[in-house]
Amino acid sequence: MAGTAPAANPDTTGSTGNLERCPNVELRQGAGTYAINTPSRDPSAMQLRYQISIGQTARECKNVGGNLVMRVGLQGRVVLGPAGGPGNLDIPIRYAVVEEGMQPKTIFTKMERVPVSIGEGQPHVAFTHIEEEISVPMPAGAAFDNYIIYVGFDPIGASQEKKPAPRRARQS
Repeated sequence: MAGTAPAANPDTTGSTGNLERCPNVELRQGAGTYAINTPSRDPSAMQLRYQISIGQTARECKNVGGNLVMRVGLQGRVVLGPAGGPGNLDIPIRYAVVEEGMQPKTIFTKMERVPVSIGEGQPHVAFTHIEEEISVPMPAGAAFDNYIIYVGFDPIGASQEKKPAPRRARQS
């Protein structure tokens, strides 16, 4: 009878090195696709400019000085809709590390704008992004198993980002 080996515990000694385990990456519910339409009071399928989706994710983890340092990558695709055309897009992607449980706790969150250029005559274009700056304190014991890395589109968060205040002209 084949048995299963017990799960290895993450190294929490403060050493530096790759971990055998890493939190799973999941698409945030409802945030795996993103549609951009033309401005209209009466939206229809013919007003779709771009349909954007995330296809694959990957991650790797290290223990660096007692911190869980993660590198998370994603691959996505932009498909032109009937109202779409060549141009440049800034795709709003949110990365978050959450400790799931009875009361989920956000440990880390970061918004990135991924530039994508669509050339003339391209009906679709692939894009990739690798976030290398995810670092959180190393979770203790069983808490490690409750950590999940969420990725997804966040157009609302992007529109709410604080923008620098406009400079006022000095009056003499």
